[in-house]
Amino acid sequence: MKNTSFMIFFSLLFISIKIYSFERYELKCPESLIMKSRVVMMNQVGTLEKTNRNDGTAIKQYLESVGLSEGYPYCAAGQYFSFLKATELLGMDKKLIPIKRTGLALEIFHHSKKFGVRTVWHPKIDDLIVWRKANSGFGHIERIISVMPKGWVRTVAFNTSIIIGNKKIEGVFVKKRNLYHRLYGMTIRGLTGFKTYN
Repeated sequence: MKNTSFMIFFSLLFISIKIYSFERYELKCPESLIMKSRVVMMNQVGTLEKTNRNDGTAIKQYLESVGLSEGYPYCAAGQYFSFLKATELLGMDKKLIPIKRTGLALEIFHHSKKFGVRTVWHPKIDDLIVWRKANSGFGHIERIISVMPKGWVRTVAFNTSIIIGNKKIEGVFVKKRNLYHRLYGMTIRGLTGFKTYN
């Protein structure tokens, strides 16, 4: 009994420390912009690359939105594009886009850390999850569309893949992720969330 209690205590302590060490920052954003950007993003789901080389008409548009040419990774560019297109549809100034215009996932997180407000670690719909590759300035980013128990979330991911039959297809897809698990060797850097206003 003592051993069981001991193990439970340290398991809970480990989880508490782990959760506490995660970072989440909120940036201010008009509520209508968040909602419209989500619609734009969802409309991209199912977009496929032309030759599985970060190419194709839509991928080119994502990359051009952050000043990059076809062929570059576009996970962050796709997220920015969703906000940019939303401002155009709403007739808003693109200066209202809360995230940094960049093709680098980690830069989006660093921007939110610098200009946002730190909050408790509580993942929400529309949060951007940022992963980091060990010892590098590179990573990956996805946007949460639903939150489930035990750290599970569903996301929209640009520049990712699915397997159909024996074929790997690259593009934009809905994914199921766990915030406490590694993603292809990458670890969570943090969350960028949004404080909405009218």
